[in-house]
Parts: sequence; structure tokens; C-alpha cells
Amino acid sequence: MKVGTINFHRSQNYGALMVTYSLLTYLRKREINAQAIDYFPEHHTSMYPLRNAAYDKFIDKYLQPFSSAEEEYDLIIYGADTIWEYYRGFGYDSTYWGVDSLKAKRRITYSASGTLKNFSEESDELFRKHLDNFDAISVREDVLAEYLKNFTDKPIIHTCDPAFLLTEDDYLKVMSERLISGEYAVLYNRQLGTKLFETAETVRQKTGLSTVVLKGDGCLYSSDGELLRTDIGPSEFLSLIKYSSYVLAASFHAVAFSVIFQKQFHTIMKTGAERVESLLRRLGLESRRIQHSREISFEENICYAKLHSLNEYVENSEKYLDRAIND
Repeated sequence: MKVGTINFHRSQNYGALMVTYSLLTYLRKREINAQAIDYFPEHHTSMYPLRNAAYDKFIDKYLQPFSSAEEEYDLIIYGADTIWEYYRGFGYDSTYWGVDSLKAKRRITYSASGTLKNFSEESDELFRKHLDNFDAISVREDVLAEYLKNFTDKPIIHTCDPAFLLTEDDYLKVMSERLISGEYAVLYNRQLGTKLFETAETVRQKTGLSTVVLKGDGCLYSSDGELLRTDIGPSEFLSLIKYSSYVLAASFHAVAFSVIFQKQFHTIMKTGAERVESLLRRLGLESRRIQHSREISFEENICYAKLHSLNEYVENSEKYLDRAIND
């Protein structure tokens, strides 16, 4: 069976590349011949005008070879990540709604996502017209699952992000060596702008730890803005989370990998909050979302030994995906 996945496989974004890697690795571990379909139109490339070699190194080493968007597939898996989005200057891309621009005998989604506040009458019409193109549908957020029930009679299954389909040991195989000796906190935020390093200083004061900052540009900074390294790709991102003592994240996947590596963390989300809120609700960790770095507190640390809901979440997601592929 020839299987293609369609997500954001060339993005200069840690989470997007880990989505692609995690899903492909899960499928290949089950002896399914899967490749990322090389569909990456201009409205994606324009989102990343500056490229960093650290991202391209990971793509070349772990995601290639890609398969062609011109080929015909037995099955295409749409997602995960925010495939149902409005692209400024372009609009919605109907390819992600399962239209015939990609050729497949069967189509399913796995943990597909979209930002609800960006939906409109136009996107609703796309859902109404094309959602039944998919033989099976799963989404990453509980609120999105409820929303899509307005447009189809098919079951909408709430599944985990592909990152959770692999184990910590799987990620050790693609993780770089430890980058920072001693204990440290890491702040990953693409949203704060000029207040980023002010927040980093608050993290340093609250935790008593030396603090490093990721802005998502492939660089690593100290809490006062000093440039430390320029070679931070997904492998280094994993390492920084893995060996940290604390994480403050404004990113779904920084939260996800904090959970996978069993870190103490908080999250502050200005945009895209529903995806993080959905995950935290599913795991009973709603208190980890705060509004300001001043609220960082360690009075109640996360007890991962009691986080049984994660195992159930992953098992149900695996059952959906395996059943949807083999039906």
C-alpha cells in the first residue's frame, strides 16, 4: 500500500517538522510504506522568508525522500497540525480539504487542526462541501471535534498529536547531545516580541535557574538577549527540552514535549490557545496555563506517575489510526 502524508514537512518550525517525523516514524514502525507528499505551495514558503541550515539538516536527514504531489496514492493521511487555516494574502487552500488536486483511492485525517477564530463562512462551506471526502476523520482539539459535527454525519474522533505516538526512546535517536551543562530553564516563545527577554528575566528570577531563550529562528539566546548559538534545529530543540529543569512555553509542541519528557512547565498562549487548552484539559493539567510569567509557581508540581489519562488518550488514538488505515 502506497501511503502519503500531507502536513508542513518543509517548515522552519520545530513543531511542524516533529509532526511529520513522528507520524512517518509511527507508520514505518508498523511496516507501512509512507512518505511525506512534497506539497508546499508559495503561501507556505512565504511564511519562512529566512531559512536556517539547522532545520534543513533535519529535513534532509530524517524526512527525505519526499514523494511527488503528482503521484497516485492508495491512502493519503491529512494532518496533523493546523492544515485548515486561512493564509493571509491567499485565503484557504482547498487541497487540505481533500479535493482531487491530490490523487488517492482513500483519504483520512489524523489529528487535523485549525484555528477556530480564523474560520468563516468560506471555511464552513469548505467543511460542508468536502468533509465527506474523508473516509475517516480525527482532529486534535476537542472544541474542533464539536464544531465539525455541524457539517457531517460521520464520526469525528478526538486524537492526540503524532508526537505522543512515539516514546522518549524514539526521540533520543534523533536528539542532539546535551547543549547546556548544569540546571537551566528554557523559554520557547514566537509570540511575545519585544517583551520576550523581559519575560525570560522573570523566569530566571522565579526559578533561580540560568535561562535560555528560543524564538523559533534557529538561534539560542541568554535571558538578557545575548546570542549563544545559531544552529538550533529540531534535534537541538528536543535536547533543550529534555535536559531542562523547567519550561515556559508559548507553543503547543513545547508543551507536548514537556509532557513527553516529564518536565515541570507552564504555558502562556496569546494565539492558538485552544490547541494547548484542549491538551491540558485532556490531561487534567489546566492549572499549567497562566496569563503572565509573574504567576509561575511551584507549590503544586506535576506528578507524572498519576497521569494515567495520557496512556488512554494515546491508545485510543492508535486504535483510530490503525483501524482507519486498514479499513
